Amino acid sequence: MQLLQSFMFDLMQDDDFEEVVFFQDKNTGLKAIVAIHNTVLGPSLGGTRICVYRTELDALRDVLRLAKAMTMKASAAGLNLGGGKAVIIGDPKKIKSEALFRSYGKFIESLGGRYITAEDVGTTVGDMRIIATETRHVTGIELDPSPFTAYGVFQGIKACVEYVYGDSNIEGLKVAVQGLGKVGGELVRLLNEAGCHVIATDVDTEKLRTFADIADITKPSRIFSVKCDVFSPCALGGVINDGTIKKLKCRIIAGGANNQLESERHGEKLTELGILYAPDYIINAGGLIAVAREYECSLRHREINRKSILREIEGVKERLIKIFRMSEEMVDRFGKSVSTQKAADIFAMERIEKVAGIRRMYLP
Repeated sequence: MQLLQSFMFDLMQDDDFEEVVFFQDKNTGLKAIVAIHNTVLGPSLGGTRICVYRTELDALRDVLRLAKAMTMKASAAGLNLGGGKAVIIGDPKKIKSEALFRSYGKFIESLGGRYITAEDVGTTVGDMRIIATETRHVTGIELDPSPFTAYGVFQGIKACVEYVYGDSNIEGLKVAVQGLGKVGGELVRLLNEAGCHVIATDVDTEKLRTFADIADITKPSRIFSVKCDVFSPCALGGVINDGTIKKLKCRIIAGGANNQLESERHGEKLTELGILYAPDYIINAGGLIAVAREYECSLRHREINRKSILREIEGVKERLIKIFRMSEEMVDRFGKSVSTQKAADIFAMERIEKVAGIRRMYLP
């Protein structure tokens, strides 16, 4: 037990986590982990992911990685929120039930508002509504965050194109989209409407058939080597790695997936290759902005203003341009420009460090 506790604290201390909570309910089959990374700016907000993991340690590592990314995303987006995330271990097609989500909602309520949950991979708006019967600390009940995430990625692609080519007009550009889920699918529609030539893939053949009329379809294994202007990862994380980076034939990487880089050095490699990388937690912040504003409206009993949210999400373009310029202007100890990922981390942490002088963590 001591060895396990020591290992747990080592994992948490590596990235200064405040709290990790394990929930279990044998009656409903619930096994959940909530990670609260940093609440200097406010209560932590992050989605609940339902996923099959090879081991429970894999689930822990995933939730820690995702929670830290939420801290950076909220800070960079200018939100008064911290970073948190939750995973429920299991197959979403098999374990979902009203009882499980109500049990989970009770556990969330027990955290006293330090963690606010929302939709993520494997969960839906309907699931959030069930959770809301047991806790106040849930959002994404009225708004599905996915279309807002896609809209932010679409705006981010425009910013990247403007930075690289000097013109934000994307008509006629070739964009390769990996993943046709709720974010990737909506992004393909937006790109098609804008006159882009879209090449798309997904492991789900049913989704491929759905989008065959507005995109050229390719096999999942071939998407990395498609010759294109923009490669847009919208599936799972870690897709930019040693095996895939050498296949890339694009000038820009700009997608909605979380944690696209397998490691920090892959961001540095992209800089060396002259490929502009839009840091994931900057470009995919649209969904977080939407559910954050929904939560604020619910607390103040106000109507949700969708147009106002979309205008705020358009700020993704300005933030990306600022980060790209930071990347060019900053140099590392070897005199090389820092990666755009490193510049984004500096941009996000600067705000947290300033506010940390006022308060150290959020207490309801």
